[in-house]
Amino acid sequence: MRGYMKHKISIKLGLLFFISMILIELLLFAVLYTTVSTHRINEVMEELLTRGAGHRDVLENYFDESTLAHVALMESEAVTEVIITDGDGNILSESFNEEGYPDIFYESIDGKIEEEERVIEDEWRTEPYVATVSPIIVENEQIGNVFMFSPSEVIRSIIGHLTRQFVLVMAVLILVTILIVVALSKFITRPLIRMKEVTENLSTGKVEEYLDEHPNDELGVLASSINRLSEDLERIKKERHDFLSAIAHELRTPLTYVKGYADVAAKKKTSSEDKDHYLNIIKEEATHLTDMVQQLFQLAKMDENTFAIEPEHVDVSLVLEELKNHLYPVLKEKKTHLLIDVPPNTKVYADPMRLKQVIHNIVENALRYGGEKTTIKMTAETKKQHVIIRISDDGPGVPEDSLPYLFERLYRVDKARSREIGGTGLGLSIVREIVELHGGVVKAFNEEGLTISITWPKEDNDEKNTLSR
Repeated sequence: MRGYMKHKISIKLGLLFFISMILIELLLFAVLYTTVSTHRINEVMEELLTRGAGHRDVLENYFDESTLAHVALMESEAVTEVIITDGDGNILSESFNEEGYPDIFYESIDGKIEEEERVIEDEWRTEPYVATVSPIIVENEQIGNVFMFSPSEVIRSIIGHLTRQFVLVMAVLILVTILIVVALSKFITRPLIRMKEVTENLSTGKVEEYLDEHPNDELGVLASSINRLSEDLERIKKERHDFLSAIAHELRTPLTYVKGYADVAAKKKTSSEDKDHYLNIIKEEATHLTDMVQQLFQLAKMDENTFAIEPEHVDVSLVLEELKNHLYPVLKEKKTHLLIDVPPNTKVYADPMRLKQVIHNIVENALRYGGEKTTIKMTAETKKQHVIIRISDDGPGVPEDSLPYLFERLYRVDKARSREIGGTGLGLSIVREIVELHGGVVKAFNEEGLTISITWPKEDNDEKNTLSR
């Protein structure tokens, strides 16, 4: 009941505010409309007076038939009209193309002597013309008059256009006022309803909304709790989105190889030996994809935030040689040399598929950003408890201020060329996650070009086979 009363009070306050605003706006618009319309009418009348005075000045110097005809000809091409009379009111020249003249003209020449220029008709609402008169005076003697006429329709058109503009602006202001009143009413009287709306949105997956916090009351505590819940849900949503993006990145490359080798193998000119080679690669990539999909299916069923790997003792040199064979078409196309300087039987404790994935992502990054004719060198140095794998290129390197962010998700060194270069900005972030899952460390620094160093453990370090983040 109390909420209902608050709702009723908010409506009353809203209506009072709305009516007050409308009255103020109407008053201001009335004053502004009157001022602007009067100014525009005065402009038309002043222009008519000025035009008549100009003809009068010419006729005071050249009061002859040719000048009279010239003035009439000028006005016949304009919107305005002119009648020139002598001192007795007889018409000497005019520009009207119709029979009869405005009534104000006959009234003005009925025995009246004009001493100065003036407006003789300004009733634009009812009369067909507004008019002015300018006396022609030579040597202190009035020898004639210049009567100027402008159709009242010109002024009515100006005022009509002005009225439509004011009505349109007024309608927009009324609409804006209504929106402001509604928003203000909701802001003042409906904090609990707002909380209800936010929590309902959270339940449907809309986690981007937050509540204003008032720390000095109970509603502020509740709003703070809801905001923390929203932040947690948004973080989980972002992690899920980033994870799906990373998986899409991982699926794209092997699928590209499968399609590429399938297209080459399907060509009639391809030899049987090459076809067998390409089909073997396609089979290996398909197996790789199948294994990845199976792991994704297992991850989807997990309740905890874990990423299962199956580490074993892996010979790094064999993994690198296998990867080099897979990348041969790309290396050939880009005229890139891939040098491997790793002693045989250099072993690390790693998931073979993930180790290959790490090296592949780093090499792919070097191919993408190093340009053509780049040399990529892979080395391995065995220490007591770990192996340091280095992948370096002689490309342009990375700016020093970008190195700390190189392994961040979606980070790009050159954002302007992202569409030209390609990639999703996730490859190196996946590298860091996998390396850290194995208990290793990955770093990047500049030498001739970019060098990425991976410190990989040689043994299990007395941990379980399943490592989690």
